[in-house]
Amino acid sequence: MSCCSLTGRCRAKRPYHALRPTQQWERRQRARTAVTQVLDNIGCPLDAIVEQPRAPPEQLLHLATADRERIRTVPSLRIPSEKTLIKCKRLLASSHATETGTFANGAFITDPVRFVSVLCAQSSFIAVGGDAGGSHTKLGVTYCIRTPTRDNPAKTTQHFAALLVYAGSDSWQELHHLTTAALTPFTGDSAAFPHIFAVMQHLIDTHGAFLNGDWPFINALLGLKSPAATHPCPICIISSSSFLRSARYRTRADRHSVHPDQSALLIILPERIVPTPLHLFLGISNRIILDAFSELLGKERVEAALQTVTTVHSTGCGGASDLYDLNGPEISKWIKKECSASVLAAVSASPAAASSSLSPAATATHSILSRWLRQLHSSLLHCRDWTSDNIEAWRCVVDDIQQHWCAETCIAAFPKLHMLRHTVEFAERHRFLGRASEAQIESFHAQFNQLFHDHHHNRGRHTAERLRRSLADTALRAVQHCLIL
Repeated sequence: MSCCSLTGRCRAKRPYHALRPTQQWERRQRARTAVTQVLDNIGCPLDAIVEQPRAPPEQLLHLATADRERIRTVPSLRIPSEKTLIKCKRLLASSHATETGTFANGAFITDPVRFVSVLCAQSSFIAVGGDAGGSHTKLGVTYCIRTPTRDNPAKTTQHFAALLVYAGSDSWQELHHLTTAALTPFTGDSAAFPHIFAVMQHLIDTHGAFLNGDWPFINALLGLKSPAATHPCPICIISSSSFLRSARYRTRADRHSVHPDQSALLIILPERIVPTPLHLFLGISNRIILDAFSELLGKERVEAALQTVTTVHSTGCGGASDLYDLNGPEISKWIKKECSASVLAAVSASPAAASSSLSPAATATHSILSRWLRQLHSSLLHCRDWTSDNIEAWRCVVDDIQQHWCAETCIAAFPKLHMLRHTVEFAERHRFLGRASEAQIESFHAQFNQLFHDHHHNRGRHTAERLRRSLADTALRAVQHCLIL
């Protein structure tokens, strides 16, 4: 006889969370049986009293209306109504500064200062910048948010949030048009700023923001001539005749290749300019693959190997490099598939291999160029913090490329080879590089252009309104992580 029977008392059951998995399963089975018996006696099915969970509206902000409508066709999935979603968006417009406005052929966040302060509250850095893509130019900020995982609790993810978009290029003339009085009437914390560049200058002055973007965009903002000028670098005063050397940094008093008719739209220290790591990777890698390898291994064989890595480019989702060069994913596939080695093997296996085999010097050049490709890929865009060992290793790579480029590739030095030196200096000074690169701006083009062309096409020729709605959607997606965390 049990102790409970002798004493007349029932032993207290252990808490559910203190049980082992098998014991928890047994208790759930007993609970299901007991509940089913009670409901059968009453005559009420279980699904009539158990309400299906409903997703919070903020978790659905990144979905298009059409996507939410498709979810509602599944009876077992319950999501808030569109009225609830609209109410949530209106609340966010006041609480997270996502309200938008329009101007001629453009749209903007009405209170960008507060929007950035909400969005970047936990970011370790802010970079102001922009770029043109898909016939639209976007100006905004790059920042990072924490996205911890089990393996990496300190993991961060970089994002770009647009503050202003307009239909047009990123030439100085069109950028300068944004300084027109009362063109973008800001409100709230931004009411005192006359135009978007005043807001960006405020972020530079008060938050120590960096400046990123591609080379022509940065030069246009700083009132400098194009990258083809005699002194093209926005960071230092290097001459176009000595790209493989170093020069002192620019000062406010310097007049080297300053455009006489285009005033600076922003003022920033050269040390705060991000040295375009993405475009350095694309530009130098394309020269190696399309030019150096074609000359070394044969253009036909290189083009045959490219067929295995090139993809169909979506209209409006990329830049000019999609038409003339390899993009980032394609170069990465070339490296990971070891296409360089495949082309070399094809040369050795050709019927005329005995007469056309590569000389030892050419084979050594192939090895050097392949190594440079891998080193550029692994160093320029990684988002980790740079250690002293990383910096010294990268310095050796840059020295190697700059000292032997002309001899190994038979290609003259060009501006991006010089900018490699500034990536070493930037990483040494700030201990990161790819984290603040222009890569997030480039990837933002595809996201924004899909909204503009696919989800808001019903506005037809109302370009400003289509841009406003697309900008509003991206702003809501940007603040979504603030609501879910």
